[in-house]
Amino acid sequence: MAPRKYKAFTLLELMITISILAILLSLGIPAFHEFVLKQRLNAAVNVLQNDLLLARSQAIHRDVNVIACPWNSGGGCTGKADWSEGWAVFSDSNENKSYEDGEVLLRRGQGVENVMIHGSASRTALRFYPNGTTPGSNGSISICGLGGPERARKLVISNLGRIRRDNAQSLDTAHCP
Repeated sequence: MAPRKYKAFTLLELMITISILAILLSLGIPAFHEFVLKQRLNAAVNVLQNDLLLARSQAIHRDVNVIACPWNSGGGCTGKADWSEGWAVFSDSNENKSYEDGEVLLRRGQGVENVMIHGSASRTALRFYPNGTTPGSNGSISICGLGGPERARKLVISNLGRIRRDNAQSLDTAHCP
């Protein structure tokens, strides 16, 4: 009877394979972490911009004032410029700029982990009129992740209700680590 030939890896081949895998992982993990941070920031910008566009379109569609504001756990606007914990979009049928029973809650947005969102200190809520405009001066909401101020984004809301994205080059560094 002929001797059997076993197919297996030698210890040297296994060690070389593990070394190559360790080198590839050491290069790939930081890049993957950077990718995740960038995607979180993009997700926050996309969701908030879409919710503001919803507020504008619902104001026009429902022919009523619609408010977008930072939301607290008690079920109302916080009155602060920090949108990081979440926000809400609701129809303001009695035009008092606060959410009350009987008003329609159109959207409840959640904050994104490791992303800070700050609006203008003078405009703690955005009101969209039935014609799609927003009263007052132009507003902006800065969105910053762990990538620092150079990667921050800003949503700029004009008096006409147009919402556009911009790089947040003039961002207050206190709001962005």
